[in-house]
Amino acid sequence: MKIRQATLDDIEDILSVIKEAQQRMRLAGMTQWQNNYPNHEIIKSDILNEAIFVLLVDHKIIGTMSVFSYDSVYDAIKGSWLNDNPYKVIHRIALSNDFLGKGMTETMINFVFKHFNSKDIRIDTHPLNQPMIKSLERQGFKYCGIVHVTTDTDTTRYAYHKHIE
Repeated sequence: MKIRQATLDDIEDILSVIKEAQQRMRLAGMTQWQNNYPNHEIIKSDILNEAIFVLLVDHKIIGTMSVFSYDSVYDAIKGSWLNDNPYKVIHRIALSNDFLGKGMTETMINFVFKHFNSKDIRIDTHPLNQPMIKSLERQGFKYCGIVHVTTDTDTTRYAYHKHIE
């Protein structure tokens, strides 16, 4: 298992993983990721901005996530973050169907803490995304309130934050 920065050669494999996640979300009745988001252009932009990472097992991409140092959407939380420290935000995290329930999301999130030497990570998810909510809570993320995204007509997202010492 390895995590590395994505390259332009990875776009189709990343989109394949995202399509699997989109289908799971659709079947669960979520609007999240159902409006051609994220798409080829967004993934390409993330790669060019060196923001996207891939998780590989046996040289095959089985997970993806985009990592940023700030998100203005998080300034308008209805609730409150754990602190005002600098943070990393993870967006567009997805796993291949074959690797669900195997701790891979935790592996990816722990990579962000270590790789970026960050003490704080913020992340949001759709209120109906129970697998992600349970994963975040299992990993020690705290529910902090609601944020409203600009990438969906159903804008409400649950906001989570984890601080490590």
